[in-house]
Amino acid sequence: MKIDYDVNLYKKIARLSLNEIVQVRNRNGIKSTIHIKNITELSWNELQLLISSGADRFTKMVLLYENYSHSNDTGESLTNGNKFTPIESEEINEYVKIYRTNKLTKHFEVNDYISINNLWDKFPTIRSLNDHGKHKELKGIQPKYFEAICQILNIFGEKGVHLDAYKPY
Repeated sequence: MKIDYDVNLYKKIARLSLNEIVQVRNRNGIKSTIHIKNITELSWNELQLLISSGADRFTKMVLLYENYSHSNDTGESLTNGNKFTPIESEEINEYVKIYRTNKLTKHFEVNDYISINNLWDKFPTIRSLNDHGKHKELKGIQPKYFEAICQILNIFGEKGVHLDAYKPY
C-alpha cells in the first residue's frame, strides 16, 4: 500500500502532539523502546518497527497518524508492540526529565535524587523496592520501566549490582 505525498496531510501529522511510549521487538526478538512525540520525527527503522503496513515513509506516517488521531472503538491498534499506559508514560517522562534537567550521568543518580527530595510519591506505578543481594529494599523502579528508560536515555552497560528481586510499593 502506498499513499501519495500530500503537503497538507504532512502538516496535520506534524502538528499531532503525542506522548506514547511503545516497546517493540524486531524480527530477531530484540526489544526496543520508542518514545513517540511527533510522528514526522521518527526514523525509518522506528516506523518499520511500529507499523508493518505501508511501503514508504509517508504511508507509514499516515497510517500511524490515523491510528493515533482517530479513536478506535474496538481497542485494536495498527501499531506493533506494547504501549505503556498514559500513567506509566507520564511517570517515565518525569523520571527522564529529572535525569536530563539535573544533567545526571548514571541511572542510580536519579533514584538518589528522588529519595533525597522525597519524590517517590510521584512514581506510584513504576517504583519498586529492589533486592540486589546484599543490598535489599533499595528504592528504585521496576525492571520493565528500567529497561525502557535506559533505552530512551541511551544508557547501557553500567556495572551495577544485578537485581535479584523486586516488589512494587
